[in-house]
Amino acid sequence: MNRFRTIAAALTLIASSASAQAPVLGTVTFTGDQSNNGTLAGYNVAPYLANLSGFNAQFGVQGTATLTNAIIWCVDFTHYTNSSPDQYFSTAFSSNLGGVVGNGDFSKTRAENEVKYQQAAWLIEQYDVTKDGLTGNVYNAKNIQGTIWNLFGAGISTSQFTTLAIGDYTDLTRDWYVLSDNDAQGEVSNQEYLTSRTRPVSVPEPSAYLLMGSGLIALGFARRRRSATSA
Repeated sequence: MNRFRTIAAALTLIASSASAQAPVLGTVTFTGDQSNNGTLAGYNVAPYLANLSGFNAQFGVQGTATLTNAIIWCVDFTHYTNSSPDQYFSTAFSSNLGGVVGNGDFSKTRAENEVKYQQAAWLIEQYDVTKDGLTGNVYNAKNIQGTIWNLFGAGISTSQFTTLAIGDYTDLTRDWYVLSDNDAQGEVSNQEYLTSRTRPVSVPEPSAYLLMGSGLIALGFARRRRSATSA
């Protein structure tokens, strides 16, 4: 039984690579719209572009270089977008059980509700910039943005856009991050964003390989001993 416990411990260690990540403080610099996707209730809709710095470790990026032209989507209708550098907390999450991010700490987010962010992320994953202007494309930026804004309580008239049904948000294809404003006085004054990265292939730490290897070797010895006993 001890051999099997060793193997189980190895598998548990591998699974722990998808553990929760606490919010990380970094800087967001808004740089403009990704493309001209029109307006809704008087405001330009996402996707937007931004330069992100200080979030590298959480985003799985080596070094400290600024991530330029990152695609971000706003989730808050009532707060402005600040083009000057401002500090934001990044909260990581993923609803895919096989993902490498795991559930994040949502204490720094505005909604403090993981499901809402998962649903918004699902909607954004349906967006295709090459199809945005095509007639009949329901998942255009305006409809996605309007649905997200109302999901977070904006109350925009649904006569201005098509409210989209939200599909299976428990199986996202990317790793997602909430960028929540960190005002010096503790006031939520700036926009809150969602951004994402391509999900990398999960590679266990060397210590996990070592522990798993030890378990497999122990299992091999146990089988040989059992075979010798039965003989």
